[in-house]
Amino acid sequence: MDTINDIKIEDVEELFDNEIFGRGEEYFDENLVKDMELIDNKTLMGTVTGNNRYKVTISIDYEGDISCDCTCPCEFNCKHSAALLLKWISEKNNFSNKDQFDNKKEIIQKEESIQNIVSKKSKEELAELVMEMLSQNPELKSLIVLRKNEILQKIRRIFSRFWDWNEIRDLISELDLIIECIKKNKHLWGNELLEEIEKASLIIIKGIDSVRDDDGALSDFLEEWFEIYGEIFASTKPSIEEKKNFIEKMKKLIEKDDYGFDSDIERAIYGMCKTKEDIDLIKEYYKIKNWYYDEKTGKEGYDYEGNDDFYLELYEKIGADKEYLNFAKDKGFSIEYIDKLISLNKLNQALEECNKQKKYNQEIEERKYKILKILRNEKDAQKVLFELAKYTCSLDFILKLKKESTKKEWEMYKNEIIDKAKKTKINEIVSKIYYHEEDYLNAYEYAKNLTNSEYLELLAKKLSKDNPNKACLLLRKLIFQWILSGSGYPYKKAGKLLNEIKQIDNSGSIFKKIKNEIIKEHKKKYSLMDIIEKI
Repeated sequence: MDTINDIKIEDVEELFDNEIFGRGEEYFDENLVKDMELIDNKTLMGTVTGNNRYKVTISIDYEGDISCDCTCPCEFNCKHSAALLLKWISEKNNFSNKDQFDNKKEIIQKEESIQNIVSKKSKEELAELVMEMLSQNPELKSLIVLRKNEILQKIRRIFSRFWDWNEIRDLISELDLIIECIKKNKHLWGNELLEEIEKASLIIIKGIDSVRDDDGALSDFLEEWFEIYGEIFASTKPSIEEKKNFIEKMKKLIEKDDYGFDSDIERAIYGMCKTKEDIDLIKEYYKIKNWYYDEKTGKEGYDYEGNDDFYLELYEKIGADKEYLNFAKDKGFSIEYIDKLISLNKLNQALEECNKQKKYNQEIEERKYKILKILRNEKDAQKVLFELAKYTCSLDFILKLKKESTKKEWEMYKNEIIDKAKKTKINEIVSKIYYHEEDYLNAYEYAKNLTNSEYLELLAKKLSKDNPNKACLLLRKLIFQWILSGSGYPYKKAGKLLNEIKQIDNSGSIFKKIKNEIIKEHKKKYSLMDIIEKI
């Protein structure tokens, strides 16, 4: 597809796992998509609420595929993205591109006019304006001036109390302001601030157990905090001995960590690293203590291991491409080695490396496909994609193969993939292939033993017009499945599905039979009966 406007409901169904699509549909139905903005003809942005407010970006990539990014922990192809796409499809015909672009232009013009106004003010007027803003928002004072021990005092205050899960956003807001304060006062970076950050870090580590962080939001702060800690240390122009001591301090913090924040603390060492010599020092002294048990000998103890993944990241940070490639090859990081060659546009060398692999490796084959597409070798790329589709039985690969094949080619590929899926008894994939071929009867035959509620509900909708009896049977199965999963929302969902049966069943006999079955089997579930008897 060329633009956001080309997206159809079928594209959205293909893009997401059925469970994710179903959750996205619920979010859309419950009006949890709060705003939507068309940035350009290839980019859509919006806000979707869930446990928090999440920013979603939908874009069309260079291959014409839909790309989804979200600020939620899932990051991409999540229920929030599905909800935004469903909202777009439902409203795009009434959505005025011109109005959107005009509004955006107007906003930019307003921002520019504010900038012009500010630029025309005198120093005295600006000073007065800043003082007025600070009087209204005293927490912003630290962005202008950073007093000694101010950060330490704030961290001590913040971690002196318990933070429940519903207070995490307030906690992170306070911590983010501290991070911003440190960034804005770079001219004060030095030994005094380093000493303060070190003391504050110990308070944070000890205070982690006073935070109920169910979504892992604190980890993002810790990662940035420790990276800045390392950068402040580097700004003091430390000696080799001081660098060794700093690495040792971080090692001890990591080894004492009981909360799974070791990779966040490690960012301090990343922050201090500026040169190849630093990497050599880290490789020599940053070895983590690991407990081991040898089943053959019964011996147990500790050994010290380096982190090869981390060293690659350090080479990447300082732009040491040659050293990165040599280290990746030496340590057997085939994927990373190939990815680096691709990023350096050494495509033929990367393809040669892919072809050296003796065993079939899905990740390597995905890279090979990518390289062949960039090189515009469509014939070989299609062969690789077919093998990926057949080897993985992944619906994503299968639908991509269908899109890139002629009707004749697809018929041949489809039959071979279905045969393989049947032999290995992957009925869900067989059913879904038939579903996307609009062969809903065959899709139904292979869906009889499936439990994926979102997919079965979609299939029932497709069957409802020409095969209402089969649609009702699928919905009946789902009703009992939902009832057995618990009360509350599952009961409401069961009621909603029963109502769908009522709409589908023209004779009314199947509806009455299923309703009576539910009442007979679950009559003691009074909250369920309140829902069912009203339908």
